[in-house]
Amino acid sequence: MAQPTDNIKVVDAEPQPIPSDAGSANQPLNPNVLLNNTLDGFATLSSKFNPFAQKLGKGIGQVRQYAQERLGTAEDITELPEEYKELEKRVDALRSVYVNLLKVSRTYNNPSYDYPVQLQESLAGISNTFTTQFQNLALSPAERAQAEQQQQQQQQQSIEKQHPKTLSHALSRVAGTGSQTVGVEDALGTALFKVATVSEKVGDARVNMDQAITTKFNQPMQTTLNTAIEQALKARRNVQSVRLSLDSCKARYRAARPERQDAARLEVEQAEDQFVGAVEEATSLMKSALENPEPFRNLADLIAAQAAYFKEAHELLADLAPELDEIQVTQESLHRNRQE
Repeated sequence: MAQPTDNIKVVDAEPQPIPSDAGSANQPLNPNVLLNNTLDGFATLSSKFNPFAQKLGKGIGQVRQYAQERLGTAEDITELPEEYKELEKRVDALRSVYVNLLKVSRTYNNPSYDYPVQLQESLAGISNTFTTQFQNLALSPAERAQAEQQQQQQQQQSIEKQHPKTLSHALSRVAGTGSQTVGVEDALGTALFKVATVSEKVGDARVNMDQAITTKFNQPMQTTLNTAIEQALKARRNVQSVRLSLDSCKARYRAARPERQDAARLEVEQAEDQFVGAVEEATSLMKSALENPEPFRNLADLIAAQAAYFKEAHELLADLAPELDEIQVTQESLHRNRQE
């Protein structure tokens, strides 16, 4: 293990008194001196609260090192391996891909994504509920309980009859209602009935696709983000923390008095061992995240679910189209005969 270099002069490495004219225009305040004195004040105060003083002292050392790096006054910052930094970039890019895919694919979690009109229907239902509740306030407790029971029964019946709020199901509902209004014995009623039946089946197929995408793509991708990717990011944060501790130990070693040199050198060696171990662990976790084959399976499942839906929808509509064409041709022929 490389030994720290002796006899290195460190500027402002030890607490220094702040000059009385430090804030004057002729003598600007040294931010590094102010930082050191402030953090050392916290460290001195923490010594009164053992057994947490040692742990808090290490944390202050990390804060000091981080602040000095941000101020541009830190010396001898430990460099990370190039391979490690390249892995960081690749993991960040991979995480961005996952996040962006999920932003779009989460649309399938909402059945009404292709039927925004359902929002108006929902708002109308909420408005009616509030109106009913307001009217119930004028009833006696017994009458109110009975009215609420009836309302709950009606809501339950409505839920049982309610179709999923997709565009195909909405088309099925209005076509079915139109068929009943015109009459199934009428040619238009027959055509509407066929459209209603097929549209409902297409809607059911789309709901099945949504469920497959949610369970086989969205959830696994989110799990990957929460496990493999997050574990790699957590390990990277640990590397940053350990690296700050190492550089803090190096700074204390450079500023140590002769009688503290050996102890300070031992701290640096221990910190270096921890740093090497943290980098190895983070490197392993990042490689594991990048080599994870699950996203390929998830993408295949996404496309398979879409293919199954479009295939079923095509088959249903392809069977319906000639039946409607036949009805159309018959009605046009009857219409021409009447005109003649």
